[in-house]
Amino acid sequence: MRDWDWSPPDGAPDVGQPTTFTTETDDGFEIKVTLQVNEDGVLVCSGLDIQFKNKDLAPDRPINSRYFQLLGFGEILQSARKKYLEWAEIITEIYLDMDSERETRDWPYPGATGHTDEKYAYLANMYVRFIKLAKPNPIDELAQHMNCDRETAASRIAEVRKRGLLTKPRQGVFGGRLTSKAEKLLGIKKEKK
Repeated sequence: MRDWDWSPPDGAPDVGQPTTFTTETDDGFEIKVTLQVNEDGVLVCSGLDIQFKNKDLAPDRPINSRYFQLLGFGEILQSARKKYLEWAEIITEIYLDMDSERETRDWPYPGATGHTDEKYAYLANMYVRFIKLAKPNPIDELAQHMNCDRETAASRIAEVRKRGLLTKPRQGVFGGRLTSKAEKLLGIKKEKK
């Protein structure tokens, strides 16, 4: 299967809106595939546009039924769907990081009721983000981010682990991954491979 080189999307794949991806063939055609999620949650093709890029010339191999057979539309569609899902994941992760930053900067005294598991899940995500960024001391980074001392940040991460939102690291002091409970609270859908 050919690895099609798709442009960044025109649309919003993270929310299922019509999203168009563009690629080019070796023989000078530009292909635009529009995908969207239907009411049943299925990712469908809702548009296809194939144009010869050089408007001043006629193509050497014009579009006909044989051209469509050789083009391999099924592979093109499969490749575009894969790219759609990749972009949706990227955009969702960006929004999650933005939400995590917002939710963890404001950490008022919780009072008698305490903070929700969802708020702690955002904190777990922020901590994991600092780990992924290879920060030498994610607790110090978290303390700086939350404008608190190191001990307070460490105790908040201890509470995150106690609530079952972050795994314990196998080695060393820093590390961990979001648990399925945290992913559910944050609306993250991980695909099993």
